[in-house]
Amino acid sequence: MRFVDVNNPFGERSQDYTHDNVFTFERGKIYGIVCEHGAGGESISLLLTNQIPREEEKIYFDDQEVDSLTVGKAGWYMGKPLYSGRLIKREVTLRGAMKYAVDNYHKYENIEKIAEDFVLDQGIWDYGLSRSCHWVKWRASMAIGYACNKIIYCFPWMNTLEFNDCLCNSSVFRFFKRFKKEGLIIILPTSRRENVEGIVDEIVKIHSPRFEHVLTDMEYFQEHF
Repeated sequence: MRFVDVNNPFGERSQDYTHDNVFTFERGKIYGIVCEHGAGGESISLLLTNQIPREEEKIYFDDQEVDSLTVGKAGWYMGKPLYSGRLIKREVTLRGAMKYAVDNYHKYENIEKIAEDFVLDQGIWDYGLSRSCHWVKWRASMAIGYACNKIIYCFPWMNTLEFNDCLCNSSVFRFFKRFKKEGLIIILPTSRRENVEGIVDEIVKIHSPRFEHVLTDMEYFQEHF
């Protein structure tokens, strides 16, 4: 697991909390990752979608260690805008992303089929995810990943308000059972177990000493308060 690299007011360094963790995710299941922000839930999503370079972390598919390219082909980071080009980056529109998926992965015959499947109105096709309505963004992102044959769908860490807004208002939860039946994996990092109970197959609670401190117990606080 990787923690946010900051020092805290208790004089501890982030590496003081770093320890070996093994997380196992099986196909056809939904996982709720419950932790404070900065405790490692977001890192799981980023690592499983190849959004950050690995340091000492290792990822295995079917007990075989895999490289970053393989992880990138399997994982999909939900809601992340897509860009083309290297020197000059331009955001890819939903139309362009769907067309790329049709041309390269052949899961759908045309972009109209993708849009129909995920209820994506034609009026948003010429916008990138960053300019799409917040509620539509999640459904559009899921549609692109699915059309590109992704296996692992990782959401960013969200607090309770963001989590409920994302799942309810975008209606992405309607696709969860279908994804499970097709052997796909969904990762939902959030702040409370109540957010994911009744939705996920397994809850992974991340415990970190960093978040067990009590501010008022701190000698400095007691001295100057």
